Amino acid sequence: MGARIFLTGGSGRIGRRVQRKLLERGYAVRSLAHRRRVESPPHPALELVQGDILDQDGLKKLLPGCSFVVHLAAAWDMFPPAVYEKENDQLFESVIRGTYNLLEASRGLPELQAFLYASTDAVYATGPRRFDAPITEDTELQPSRFYALAKIACESLCLNYGRLYGLPWLAVRICWCLDADEILRIFHYDFWEGGLSPEDRARLGPRLAGRGAEARFGGVFAPLMPDGSSGVDHVSDPEDIGEGICLAVDRHAEALGGTFNLAGPANFRYLDLVEDLARELGVPWGSAPVKGIEPYELSIQRARRVLGYDPQYPIERMLANAVRRVKQGVA
Repeated sequence: MGARIFLTGGSGRIGRRVQRKLLERGYAVRSLAHRRRVESPPHPALELVQGDILDQDGLKKLLPGCSFVVHLAAAWDMFPPAVYEKENDQLFESVIRGTYNLLEASRGLPELQAFLYASTDAVYATGPRRFDAPITEDTELQPSRFYALAKIACESLCLNYGRLYGLPWLAVRICWCLDADEILRIFHYDFWEGGLSPEDRARLGPRLAGRGAEARFGGVFAPLMPDGSSGVDHVSDPEDIGEGICLAVDRHAEALGGTFNLAGPANFRYLDLVEDLARELGVPWGSAPVKGIEPYELSIQRARRVLGYDPQYPIERMLANAVRRVKQGVA
């Protein structure tokens, strides 16, 4: 059995993949369970432990014997109702205090090889901010909401725990990560409706908005820029992000003290995909300018070079998987 890893957020969309992939690599995993009940683990190298990242004393009892800490847990809401995104106090506790507690519990571990912190591309203000080039890890940080501000604060904590206490750390900045039951939502008219002009809402709403049992697929939508060109986004699949995090553990010696963007293979234009998607789903489609969005691309060259990161899920594959689930009645 390999080195033991303390994992938070192991039940999340990314954490489930990380946990599985670490076990497949031969690591032992001590996975922190917060809300779920601890039951007999399905793998001999998996240890499920009850705890809370807000309980520093409890963490100090759970961490001895671990060579790595992989910290994924944090409150996060992307789709309505975005409860935690509106509550700074809750985000402070979950993101900042939780990370502080875990750093405090980790800094005294004599066997610690790396503390891996999962951050986000929101630290760059992707979406509302204009970029003239692909976003690298050296791009100036600029939060557009408190969640991103909290993540920036935690990255700073990791950096300065390294300087002050010699704690070995690295961080990954995760691109907008969507599972197969989530990716179609960014093509829904309802997702973008708030940024449309009253005229476009009146024109498109009756044809594309979800209604009743058909709320999921009233129609699909492609956001446009004010000049009529396609909106551009960059997303990632949890399988790719999970692999990137495990590679960071595998290659921690080369990665310590570094920050790495993890994203899908490339960004995409909504207009390139929406017509085929509508045909596959058998629904109408439309497009219109949306206020407050800017095209962007997250550079993953550093992760490719240092970690060997090679994402396998372009947007086309993600959508194909999602459409297959819909047709099978899964989503």
